[in-house]
Amino acid sequence: MGLPARLDRLFPAIAAQPLRGPGTSAGHCWIALAKSQGEEHHPPFYWLGRALDAVDDSADVARFTTRLVAAHGPERCAGDGDEAVQDVCSEASAFAWAAAHLGPPRFEPAVEGASIEAGRLRIHVAAHDAYVLPVRLRPAPGAEPLRRGVHPPDAAIARAAADHVREAAALLPPARGRIVYVDTWIVEMYAQNVGYRLELTEPVEEALRETAAALHLGHVLTRPFQWGNPVIAWY
Repeated sequence: MGLPARLDRLFPAIAAQPLRGPGTSAGHCWIALAKSQGEEHHPPFYWLGRALDAVDDSADVARFTTRLVAAHGPERCAGDGDEAVQDVCSEASAFAWAAAHLGPPRFEPAVEGASIEAGRLRIHVAAHDAYVLPVRLRPAPGAEPLRRGVHPPDAAIARAAADHVREAAALLPPARGRIVYVDTWIVEMYAQNVGYRLELTEPVEEALRETAAALHLGHVLTRPFQWGNPVIAWY
């Protein structure tokens, strides 16, 4: 099922609405935008559609669907529901990556007392005694929206990546395999962001490599939702 058709099924009350021009994404509902985009020339949406297909084929689909819809809400937003639903989409991407490279995965609460429908998630691949913690890099607090010639501060993003590795070390139980899956955030000009531009990506790669090695974790870095072609996969 294509991503727009899937989103129509999950969010029937939200009508598709394309961007009207560069720089108009502020205040725009991301679900409405995603419904208007074809997947053929948009790698993030192509891989996201395939990730949701992978979750559909699992025993976790009903609870994960509840989580996805609850993260955004069933109605159109003005951009305030976008970050939460994109976090859940990154979790689906990590699930698809684990299914392709490790074995049959299951979602589990990452924190005692939480549930799959709410709270932090981790992914367990029992066949290989492996756990994956999905996380999503975000722009630095207060950073300007990404546009041509304006990039996020390299040092702040690298520190955030290292912090995600430390978080994974705390939330993943002892196991043969412990991996942090780091997805970069999606913006209108995503191809100018971390994961694409070498000078923006290298500091993040170095921070992940050094911090993960010190904590004996594997690490994966992907472009937005693009679990099928990681920037780095070391585990």
